[in-house]
Amino acid sequence: MVASVTGQEGVYEVVSPLGEPVVKQVSMAPRLQTLEGKTIGEIWNGGFRGDESFPMIEKMLQERYPTVKMIPYIEFPLVTIASLHPETKTKTLQVLRSKLKEKGCDAAIVGNGC
Repeated sequence: MVASVTGQEGVYEVVSPLGEPVVKQVSMAPRLQTLEGKTIGEIWNGGFRGDESFPMIEKMLQERYPTVKMIPYIEFPLVTIASLHPETKTKTLQVLRSKLKEKGCDAAIVGNGC
């Protein structure tokens, strides 16, 4: 990235050592106004104790939003770092999208832990 900087002796062009951005920025989907009446899928990456924490998250959300429907992580494919390798990423995400749509999910909790 090149920027012009005005100093005491004139204008200088400065080149950032970070280079140009290489990741295309995309906007995120709008947040849901409420979780009442929504269906939430739990997507696990096999990380730290998700098998223990997802049931706790589910319980807390159901206490706060009694009409929320939770779809447990065991009903979705495990999405690990290995499954997102360039050779398998497209298929992994297609299967996941299809499963989320099949289950009628309005949103998903993706991964968790430390």
